[in-house]
Amino acid sequence: MLKLFFLNLLFPIKCLACHREGAWLCSACFKKLEFGSNKKKYHLAIPDLDKIFIAGDYDDPLLAAAIKKFKYNFIVALGQILARFLILFWSGQEVLQGLAPSSKFLVIPLPLSKKRRRWRGFNQAGILAREFSAHFAYDLNLGLKRIKHKKPQAELSEKERLNNVAGIFSFAGTELSGRTIILIDDVVTTGATLNEAAHALKAAGAEQVYGLVLAKG
Repeated sequence: MLKLFFLNLLFPIKCLACHREGAWLCSACFKKLEFGSNKKKYHLAIPDLDKIFIAGDYDDPLLAAAIKKFKYNFIVALGQILARFLILFWSGQEVLQGLAPSSKFLVIPLPLSKKRRRWRGFNQAGILAREFSAHFAYDLNLGLKRIKHKKPQAELSEKERLNNVAGIFSFAGTELSGRTIILIDDVVTTGATLNEAAHALKAAGAEQVYGLVLAKG
C-alpha cells in the first residue's frame, strides 16, 4: 500500500491519451484502442498451443503505452482497463464458434518467477485472468508454476529462446483431464514461453490449450 501511495504521488492519475485527470484511460480514449486481426499470419513457435488469440497489436501506441505503464510503472489499475479490452475482444469475436463448451474452459494466467513477482509486486497476467474469468464465470486456476527463472527472451536468438524456457513450468493444481485451458498473458513475441506452458498443461492432462494475449510484440 505504501508503494502504491508513493507511485500515485509520482504518477498523478491522468488519461494516457488526452491527459484528462481522473482515469488512466478515459472512456472516450478507451474506444480508440484497436483490435488486431487474427487473420494475420505470425511465425510463432507454438506447436503445443491449439489456438492463439491476439486481441491487439503492439504497434498501436496507445495499447503499448498502457501495457508498459501497467508492467513497468506498476500501475495496477490499468490491469482492469486492459482486461476490459481483452473481454470485449473475446465477446465480440466469432472465434468462440466451434470452440469447446464454456463449461470446459479453465482460465490459467502465465506465472512469473518468484524473483520477478517480488520485483513487480504482482503478476500482470494474474490480474488479467481474474478479471476475465470473473466476467465470463469461467473457472480460474493458479496451479501453473514457474520453477526456473529465465533470462530475458529479447536478448536471445530463436534457438536460445527455446532452450531458455525448456522445463520452466510445472502444474500442481487440480485434475485437468477433459478441460480446455485459456492461457492468459499480456504480450506474445515468439510464443516460446506460452508454448512451454501449454506443454506442461497437456502433460498434466489438459485436452486443449488456447493462448489469449493482449498484443503481439
